[in-house]
Amino acid sequence: MSISLPKHTKKILMIIFFFIWISCDKKNTLKKNKIEVERFEKLFYNSNPSDLKQIKNKYNLFFPDSYPDSVWLNRLQDPIQLEIFNEIIMQYDSVIFLETGLFEFFERHKELDNKFLIPRVITVNTDVDYRNKVIFADSILLIGLDNYLGPNHKFYDGIPDYIKEDFTIPNIFSDIAEKFAFGIVSRNEFYTFLDKIIFYGKVLYYKDFTLGIEDRHKIGYSKAKMKWAKENEYFVWTYFIENYILFDPDNDLESRFINDSPFSRFYLEIDNESSEMIGKYIGWQIVKSYMKNNNTSLNDMLTKSPLDIYNNSKYKPQKK
Repeated sequence: MSISLPKHTKKILMIIFFFIWISCDKKNTLKKNKIEVERFEKLFYNSNPSDLKQIKNKYNLFFPDSYPDSVWLNRLQDPIQLEIFNEIIMQYDSVIFLETGLFEFFERHKELDNKFLIPRVITVNTDVDYRNKVIFADSILLIGLDNYLGPNHKFYDGIPDYIKEDFTIPNIFSDIAEKFAFGIVSRNEFYTFLDKIIFYGKVLYYKDFTLGIEDRHKIGYSKAKMKWAKENEYFVWTYFIENYILFDPDNDLESRFINDSPFSRFYLEIDNESSEMIGKYIGWQIVKSYMKNNNTSLNDMLTKSPLDIYNNSKYKPQKK
């Protein structure tokens, strides 16, 4: 893509570039406890201008007739795109870890959804679009590897720390699992603050079941933030109870305690030290307590109402 194109046009082309393959019906194959991961960025950026016709013939749906070949030829020579690609290859020349890790993840997911079909998995270059690091739609899973080069990578200068701390290899699996969890955890009850934190608690417990990564990567915390959440669980819970927050439908509570941000907002002196998304963490602990104290399957728990889970969780954090 030419860097001279308007910004909105570049974004449209990227979306087309990612999604135009969706209608293909090729199935992902399993080989020796691995899945096939298609490296589209390798195929495209390792090609020469003379290869374009062959690539278009093989993947014709990737190249809309409404765009001339010059668009794709310019992209092949764009120094910015080539730098991004080279950095991807430096970190991810091989993705065996992804092939084996996704095989294990899909096997666990199938235990919850026996109709599940393994999607096509394609790695791509997203121009560091960290708001869309992973996209799952219509049996296609797209992974933007340029969003997982490590939090200190030069590409991420200017991105807030609370965002780029998640640009790590384990977060690839966490982000993928979250997309799949959203497909099986119902939002039918998503009105009160309790409804919302139990929803995210279910999502995080789903990650407990499907992933073998550290808890901090499941929720998107640094080590320090995970430590703060554990040490202040009693304080947070007491604050929620004393301020009658649990059954409050105020949407502002999402931005204060659920959405990703630099910190949670209690409107106290400790705010700057606090862990963001602390409501998700508390919901996670409630769901864990429910599963510990009730003889129920994960599938059954996922269908339980938030109030039922809360009332039967016996959740009671201890002061530390």
